[in-house]
Amino acid sequence: MAGLTSIGAKLDSVMERVRQAQAQAQAPVAEPVKPTTGTPDVRPTNPNDGRYLDSFQDSATKKPGLPVLTTPEPVTVTDPADVTDPPPTNNAKAAQEEMGWKTNESTVMQTSTNGCAEATLTFLEQSDGEHTAGLTQQEAREKVRNKADTLAGSPSAVQEMGLELNLDDGATPDELGAILGSMGIEVTSGSDKCNPKALSNALNKGQYAVALVDSNALLNTKLKPKDRTQEPGQLHWITIDAVDRGKSRLSQEDDRYHVRDSVNGDYWVHASDMKKIVSEAQSRHGSGGIITVQMEKGRATKAPDHLEKLARKNLEHTAALGDGNGGASRRASIAESS
Repeated sequence: MAGLTSIGAKLDSVMERVRQAQAQAQAPVAEPVKPTTGTPDVRPTNPNDGRYLDSFQDSATKKPGLPVLTTPEPVTVTDPADVTDPPPTNNAKAAQEEMGWKTNESTVMQTSTNGCAEATLTFLEQSDGEHTAGLTQQEAREKVRNKADTLAGSPSAVQEMGLELNLDDGATPDELGAILGSMGIEVTSGSDKCNPKALSNALNKGQYAVALVDSNALLNTKLKPKDRTQEPGQLHWITIDAVDRGKSRLSQEDDRYHVRDSVNGDYWVHASDMKKIVSEAQSRHGSGGIITVQMEKGRATKAPDHLEKLARKNLEHTAALGDGNGGASRRASIAESS
């Protein structure tokens, strides 16, 4: 009898625990305890007991009120040669706009085999901020042609300068300098070499630059090694209208320059490469170099005799580039290789 009583007591105890478990399962879930202001980066281990993990433990939640940050996808580099430089910016933009340049004009493409000089001059004309209404490329091209024809038709100017001005077959440095003067654009310096310090300083002061280079040497800077050619190209005029400061603060050797190429469009060229392409122009053609330019204020109203005087003065700087004729025409896809 005592054994039966013991068994009954055990059954009653088991049934009581079952009833307690059922009651607990049916009871509403308590709200988790929320951390107060200033609570460290923690999370509850159980929503019913309000206990929190320290921030150094697994699965800690973020602090309330922090912004949600988007994590960029990881970059997979397969070859060191695929690593590109950071996107360049024109550090001279503000100074150039203050000096009267419009720094957002499109590259002017040449319309003839030897039209790089005309395209370069057209780009400079269109970039004049004094054209408040703006000029189309055709209107700017016509202005350049009219200035060149007017200068060519002036007996005194042509005789004194000893030039045969004709943009149809390209332009020598002196021809280009003279036409720039007739447009009211002053050549401030000229060299048969690329000096990155001097070039970057001129651009940062608000000037533009025009370079006479070897077309193949220029193109090689943007082509893959297997696509490059060792053959000389043609003398070719380009505009340099922007500078991106390099990492060094003691040297401009790692600066980058924005090139307006009337054959292949616009792109950036390292200072070290610019030195090479100017040097190759001199070694291959006996001509080449860089001139820096700035527009005169109110140039559209300058008297003809003033413009002729400026044209003659410009020749003091362009003579250093030699007498080769710039008129390159080889076309390639820069965008695919840059």
